[in-house]
Amino acid sequence: MNRFRALPLALGFAIALGACSDSTTPVAQLVSDSAITADVAISSGDAIASTLETMAGNEIATGLATSGSSVQASVVANSPDVTRSRTCYDVNGAVVSNCIPLSSVRKIVTHVVVNGSRSGSATTTGGTTKTWSGAVHRTSDDTLTRNFTGSTETSRTHSDVATGHDTTMFSEGELSRNVAESVRDSVKAVTWNMPRSSNPWPVSGSIVRVDTVHVTVTKGSQLQSRDVVRNVSVTFPADAQGNVVLTINGKTCNLNLVTHVVSGCQ
Repeated sequence: MNRFRALPLALGFAIALGACSDSTTPVAQLVSDSAITADVAISSGDAIASTLETMAGNEIATGLATSGSSVQASVVANSPDVTRSRTCYDVNGAVVSNCIPLSSVRKIVTHVVVNGSRSGSATTTGGTTKTWSGAVHRTSDDTLTRNFTGSTETSRTHSDVATGHDTTMFSEGELSRNVAESVRDSVKAVTWNMPRSSNPWPVSGSIVRVDTVHVTVTKGSQLQSRDVVRNVSVTFPADAQGNVVLTINGKTCNLNLVTHVVSGCQ
């Protein structure tokens, strides 16, 4: 009988010890959801603006005139970090060998691999300066359709499904955030009217990004990590200065396609 009476006493002692363990003060959260969203907005805005430049670069590399397109497109087209291979098709879907003659080409599929780096800075609310730098690794299969009325090319439409694995380090005061992104971009009928000299930005279409993010945050000797998913989209047209609305998980921001700067998120 004594050994059965001892069991409740031992159980009560164990519960008391567990209660002492549970009373440990939790570690303060080093990064908020809003801070992660702001970081991903910056990263995604830069990537989306770069995607447009890559499209223009694909056209340049094929020999299509892109007069009036952004200066950055020429830089991307000549970058040693961009490799391209392409297949051209005529109006009947037959392959045009070496894309010659170009006048017979109606569709171009360009496989693009981009490896490089990026960096930037911005002043946040309250005056804190946020700086970032990192590496990009992206692959895409850009399908360009040339649209004609009679013998006159009237517009060019790009569609694509691209993937990427980017890493970016954000530094803000005492905090450092290493943001590793695995992304899938759907380029949906992004269209430029011709001629480019008077139509430097897309007039319709959208780019939708699903971004799976692993964030590692450090502050002094403290270290924390988070895993989140962010949905990002841009719908065209852009205005005459290259500004377009970027939406991320219900927040809206301004993205300038020339500078790649994301601002005014609310």
